[in-house]
Amino acid sequence: MEQTVDGGAPSAPEDLPSTGDAAVDEAVATLDRLDGRPLREHVAAFDAVHGALQDRLADAEG
Repeated sequence: MEQTVDGGAPSAPEDLPSTGDAAVDEAVATLDRLDGRPLREHVAAFDAVHGALQDRLADAEG
């Protein structure tokens, strides 16, 4: 089962560079998986990635 931005260990494809941060890597992988998906699914994915990255930044700022 593939993980999503919302939880679990990252499942970024090996051909994507690692940022060293699991949450960011998963967000990037989520965007990479959009290729070939219907356009109507993109907005929800962008929203989820945006939220995940905002959460990560908030965590980093303390």
